[in-house]
Amino acid sequence: MIDLKKYFIKWLGPTNLGYIDYYLRPALKKSWGGAFNGQQFRIHMFEDLHAALKFSAFVESGSYRGVTTEYFAEFGIPVYAVESNLRFYTFARLRLKRFDDRLHLTCADSRHYLHQLAYDRRFPRQRVFFYLDAHWEEDLPLREELEIIYNFWPDAVVMVDDFQVPGTRYAYDDYGEGKVLNVDYLRSLPVLKLWKFYPAVDETHETGAKRGCVILCHNSDIASIIRSIGSVRNV
Repeated sequence: MIDLKKYFIKWLGPTNLGYIDYYLRPALKKSWGGAFNGQQFRIHMFEDLHAALKFSAFVESGSYRGVTTEYFAEFGIPVYAVESNLRFYTFARLRLKRFDDRLHLTCADSRHYLHQLAYDRRFPRQRVFFYLDAHWEEDLPLREELEIIYNFWPDAVVMVDDFQVPGTRYAYDDYGEGKVLNVDYLRSLPVLKLWKFYPAVDETHETGAKRGCVILCHNSDIASIIRSIGSVRNV
């Protein structure tokens, strides 16, 4: 028996579904409760980082429906975002249209997109903030994303969403053996030493989805600056 709903969805296609989601399902504009999964302390951490380091650009992998992307764009500096799902990309493109003067949104695989940025001479080389959130189910591009970033932007600051925070009950992603987003996963990376920083509070002091995160950097001078920020801790 034909599943009419699945047939209709396939017939519409992801672009049309993105338009329908945006115009007919307004509640989706509040996905995850706001920027950074609705997590107010995470916002505090990010704003502390930006105040201390004065980032030249923001890069987001896995923009989903553009909630956090919109938050980044409001700072007035260049934002580069990538989303591989055409339905989500279409929704985000409609949502973020007013930021066309500073926002560059692309539908592509995050690894391919980062390679493109690496060879784009117009793209900043220093003090770039990367927010990595493209991991989902079977596809886990994080290892390749970090390799590309630290090969081309050695002083980059990276925040990885859905990451285990030691000694807390923040939620994190576990996709099976070798695919758990934790410190052991980072140890398997063939990159230079990375400093790791985590939220200075446990999940009981956070709002929203209470997802864990880690902040990474390779440059020792930048690590010293981050170490002085009260909203993060070095483990």
